[in-house]
Amino acid sequence: MELSADTGRRLAELVHRLCGLVLGPNKDYLIRHRLEPILVREGLSSYEQLLERLQGRNAPRLHDAIVEAITTKETGFFRDQALFLAIRRVVLPACIANLKSSGGKRHRIRIWSAACSTGQEPYSLAMIVRDLVDDPDSGMSETQFTILASDISSDAVETARAGRYLASEVRRGLSEDHLKRHCSRDGKAWMITEPVRRLVQFQRFDLMQPPTQLGAFDLILCRNVLIYFDEATRRRVCQGMHGTLYPGGWLALGAAESLFGITDRFETVRVGRTLLYRKPGEPV
Repeated sequence: MELSADTGRRLAELVHRLCGLVLGPNKDYLIRHRLEPILVREGLSSYEQLLERLQGRNAPRLHDAIVEAITTKETGFFRDQALFLAIRRVVLPACIANLKSSGGKRHRIRIWSAACSTGQEPYSLAMIVRDLVDDPDSGMSETQFTILASDISSDAVETARAGRYLASEVRRGLSEDHLKRHCSRDGKAWMITEPVRRLVQFQRFDLMQPPTQLGAFDLILCRNVLIYFDEATRRRVCQGMHGTLYPGGWLALGAAESLFGITDRFETVRVGRTLLYRKPGEPV
């Protein structure tokens, strides 16, 4: 179906309002590719008809369908191995030290996997935590960790919550050791085991909303998301995450992302090849 420049612009503006993603004029092909199935499903013959339908009483349902169609769900287990190594060797020990020095004011370490897509990232974090608490020398129990995983896509959240992945998905990032200890066969697929799954709580959340309702965190992963936002949205999202981190808390972005020119409220910490950001202040 043809997509005129004006209609493409108006649909791009709608996408930006709905989920913050920026689609420039060179992304008309993406709009056509992602939204055409919605037109077919709704019995519409043009993108102009879609815009008209978006003014009617079914608009909220179509808004959700557009968000589901347009958002990228690219992910994988232990994506960027260097980051997870830094979390295991540096970030989690620092979080544990902060917790133990709180004098009983705090009882658990809270981690947020923002824009978790279909769940591979939070389950990777949970596997690290599982390995840690299963080590008797750690002095930590699973009740002292909470991992919140959120995404704007309801479909992605439901897939993540199910914890069931194709063999091609688990082989992409999981070692044989992780596969043996943290997954079990389910026909031709693999299930994340219950000891890992119970560490993670999933919910739908839009990063355009203030995250204060989610509580405070020791570590936030918001990877490969900011690159799709405009500068004002990046600043707003990072400001919200800064506000919801405990003093001494950590923020991890994607390998191609940085806070340069966005905010100077974080300290930059390099761990090997990984760049992390830490909120200044005395831990609580």
